[in-house]
Amino acid sequence: MFEQAVNYKNGLYKELSKIGKGLSSDRRLEILDLLTQAPKSVETIANGVGISVANASRHLQILKDSHLVKTKRKGNHIIYSLSSPKISDLVHLLTDIGNSELSDMKTIQDKSDAQDNVKTISLKQAQEEYKNSFVLDVRPSDEYAAGHIQSAINVPLETLKESMPKLPKDQKIIVYCRGRLCANSNIATQILNRNGFDAVSLNSSYYNWNKITE
Repeated sequence: MFEQAVNYKNGLYKELSKIGKGLSSDRRLEILDLLTQAPKSVETIANGVGISVANASRHLQILKDSHLVKTKRKGNHIIYSLSSPKISDLVHLLTDIGNSELSDMKTIQDKSDAQDNVKTISLKQAQEEYKNSFVLDVRPSDEYAAGHIQSAINVPLETLKESMPKLPKDQKIIVYCRGRLCANSNIATQILNRNGFDAVSLNSSYYNWNKITE
């Protein structure tokens, strides 16, 4: 009976360790973070993470073997998505734990804010002010289409400079991207402020915003 109990326990932990293997790479964590935003092709993932398609495919296969992602064919492309909404919760929980327990994460974030001379705004303050502000989503258009802050306008970072004439200079602009693991909102805020706008970078994500407003 004792041996049966040990085998039962060991079998379950062995299965759980598959998830651990999927999470045990900074690149795979970044891929999962991308997929919390929207389903993507391997080419889009490779470009977003800054690795080769072959390398992205290898990481995605490990994530698939870990049951963290699933695939669907769309025309000639294989589209990857999270296997469950719970995976998105897991990724954001890991990020929250990192922010609270890993002092180096906060150091990196604070150093980036200071170096770029970026004004940031907390989630609570942004929700108090957003109705009187212009909310700017600088994520790619597919991520915006998958879900965004109510009334937010999408201007992907790479098109920001050409879109600036359409942005207001008489309103505070709250800029957001994927969250604190993404530097795009800081970059966009810096560009806007250098060009005479009153912009602040949201130090949170659409996911956290949505969780509070649900």
